[in-house]
This record gives sequence, structure tokens and C-alpha cells, in this order.
Amino acid sequence: MYDSLYAEAAELGANSLKVPVKWSMIEPEKGRYDFSYVDHAIRMARQNGLHLVLDWFGHYGSGNGPLYHNLSGEMYVPMYIVSNEKTYPRAIDGTGTVHHAAASYDSPAIVDREVRAVRALMLHLKRVDIHHVVTGIQMENEISVFGGSTQDPSLFRDDSPASNRKFAKNHFHDDLRYSAWDLSRFWMRPLTEAAHDAYPIPLFLNYVNGSAEPGLAGGSPGEDVATYLENCPDLSFIGVNAYFCARWNGAGCAVPSPATTEELRQTLMRFEVGRNIPAVTETNSGNSEAAPRFAYVAVGEFGVPIFAPWSLTWSYPGQDEPYVLHDGQLANGAASLRRAYQSLEMALPPILTYAGTDKLAVFQAATSGEPFRTTATINGETMEISGEDGGQAIVVHPAGQQILIVGYRVQLGVTDPGLVWPEMRRLRVRRVRWVAGHWMQTGAPYYSVVQGRRRLWIVLQYPEVVLVSLP
Repeated sequence: MYDSLYAEAAELGANSLKVPVKWSMIEPEKGRYDFSYVDHAIRMARQNGLHLVLDWFGHYGSGNGPLYHNLSGEMYVPMYIVSNEKTYPRAIDGTGTVHHAAASYDSPAIVDREVRAVRALMLHLKRVDIHHVVTGIQMENEISVFGGSTQDPSLFRDDSPASNRKFAKNHFHDDLRYSAWDLSRFWMRPLTEAAHDAYPIPLFLNYVNGSAEPGLAGGSPGEDVATYLENCPDLSFIGVNAYFCARWNGAGCAVPSPATTEELRQTLMRFEVGRNIPAVTETNSGNSEAAPRFAYVAVGEFGVPIFAPWSLTWSYPGQDEPYVLHDGQLANGAASLRRAYQSLEMALPPILTYAGTDKLAVFQAATSGEPFRTTATINGETMEISGEDGGQAIVVHPAGQQILIVGYRVQLGVTDPGLVWPEMRRLRVRRVRWVAGHWMQTGAPYYSVVQGRRRLWIVLQYPEVVLVSLP
């Protein structure tokens, strides 16, 4: 039912598609594996020039239920796990209530079965994905014990007898820190070790943007970046699910967020913990400038390995504004996101090389929808940048007289003593894109030189990359 979305993702300018793979899907019966859906997704991605990131939903730790939301399409573990509570014990909350949809990971039985399933999936990928279409695996989703991002202390950890014994034996006093230690060490560590040993491609987790307690970055109980990184050495990074809304109501986002640049930046700075590389595993989708603005900040300032708006067919936190309509047409915020994706893709390796250094700067309005004009010095070169109508730019000045400008709906001015005849004959201004390790010229950009002021002006109206070599 999602086959048409591969072509739409490519048209949107994405280079990858995140595709869920449920444990129940690949192990319909105990010990019998079926990878036909995975193989089909790989074929579809190749046909449309895309890579895949697979979302492994074994324990779907979100508001839709850890083990299942219902027993039809939204069931994450196989039925033999769901139906056998004796072999695969369930978690008990702080009030003594047993949750049939929440597994107790203090019993090794369910962990053992999931480790087997993950190992089988990774060995299958190693065998069949000879073109390396799959570039990484998201392990689970928004990990917690009972699902959801909650502030209810009775749901901070599993209070089953086995869990309580472990809590006391290891001298814990804080439920949240215990959950992070327990789930990372006795569930995620064996899972990621098995996956990495079978097929060593990047493995990562995603957390909700929030905090259940000061010092615990993540949001849902039991999520703690530092603890997971320490206990799971095979994790490549931990990403954030960051949604921006000025005011929420019961139906979702009542007032869209202005998504200030500082708000976007601070969200990722919270995840700069230890060896972690911040990543955006979910964010606003729909008719909003939040995602394209966030993309430039995330890629340019942090070098994120993933930037993934929530969905193509369902917008969030706003409602009824999907990127792809029922008839397959791109709509709502798709044009804005495509401008960001297309421009970034034209120069992605050089951007990531200098991301987060003083040789690169991101320029956009401080608040969505506003024009901007600013003067900045990048690696010793002073420039004037302005933009309007959602315009933004990434400017790289690696060394010497070379300047790289990536963006749209912006203009850049730079003053240089060589911008006068005859030295000006050495000036080179090219429209380019990065292909197979080098710059390929794609045309002539719009620029002008005011010799009297020794000033170069470059205009980027549409998504493009301009490479300047000053005299």
C-alpha cells in the first residue's frame, strides 16, 4: 500500500526513506522467518534511487503500546509472545497493576526471542543487500517500559518481583535512572550486540524531545542518553523526535510554532552528550516552515546523520496537511522541504565535512517567515547575507579565496581587493554540485561585480550551490 511513496520521496528530494519493520511481520510463527516485505522494500528503494533506514519495531515504546496497540495491524511482537503471559511475563506498574501490553524485560525469555529475530534479520540483510541499500537500523522507537511520554511516577519502571529484586540488589533509589540502566543493559545491549555481530551497519535509538527529570535527556521514562551510550557500545548515535508547537490542545497543535532558530539549535544541543552525534529522527511535517529551517540548522551546524520529518501521508503536529495527498500529488509544505533537501543534497559531503566548525555558518531568519539581513565573518572573510520568503543559506569558507554558498532566495555580498581589473580576470563563479568526489559545473549563476567598491554580489533564487574562487 506504500509502494507509490518511494517515487514521491525521491521527487521530494529525499535520499532515503525510513521504513518500519515489525517483529510480528518477519516472525509470523515461532522460529519461522519471512523477509519478503523487507526484500520488497529494498527492491522499491533501488528502483527509485533511494536508500533505506529500517525502523525495527520489536518493542514499540510509544503511546501506541509497547507490545501492541491492537491485535490486527498494530501488533509489534508476534502472537506467540502476546498470548503466552506465563513464558513471557508482563510489566507491573507502581500501583501493582499488570499491563498485558508491556513486557517485563527483567525476564530473559522475551529478550532471547527478540535477539534471535534481530540476528536473523541482520544476517538476511548481509546476504541479500549486496548494493547496500539499507544504511542503518533504528532499534525500537521511543523506548520506555509502559509506552508514552508520561509524568506519572507509577509508570517510571517495572515493579515486577524480578525487577524489584534487581532494583534492590544494585542499590538504586531513583526509578528513572534504574529504568535507563535496566533497559539499556539487559535488553538493548544484547539486541545491539547481536545486530552488530551479524552485520555491522549503523544502529541507533530515538528519544522524545523532553525530560522526565532534570539531567535525563529524552522524555519518556527510562530514556537517558549517557546511560544508553555507556551500556550499548554498538549504538552509533541517539536521535531526537522534536516537534515544535506554540500551544497544544487535545487534538494536536492549536497554534503553530514560529520555530525560532535558537529553539531549533537548543533542541540538538541537549543531545550533544558524550560521544553522541545529534540526529533528527522525527520532526514537524506538513504545511510549516519548521522542517526546512530545522534541516539547515541540523545539517549545517551539527552534521546530523539523519534528518527525517514525521511522515509523507500524515502531518504532525498539525493535522490534515500531508506532504503527499491521496492522489499522489505533493502538497502543503512539500515545496519548502524539497527546496531544502535538493539544495543540501547538491553539496552534502562538503557541508558535513565542515559542519559545526568556524569555517561554516547557517543563515536564516531568526523566526519563520521574516526577511533577514546580517553581516558575518567566516574564517576571516566578512560577508553580507540577506534573504526573504523562507530563504536560507549555508556558507562555507574552508581556506584561502574559496567560498561555497548553498541555498535559495538569498543573496551574498563579499568585498575583496582583487575585484578590480585586471586581477578580476581570475575570478571564477560557478554553479556546481558534488558528484563522485568532485565538483561538477552545472551552469552559470547570477552574479555581478561593482568594481568601484570591489564588491561581488551573488543571487541564489532557486535551490543551487555556487562555488566562488576570488582573485
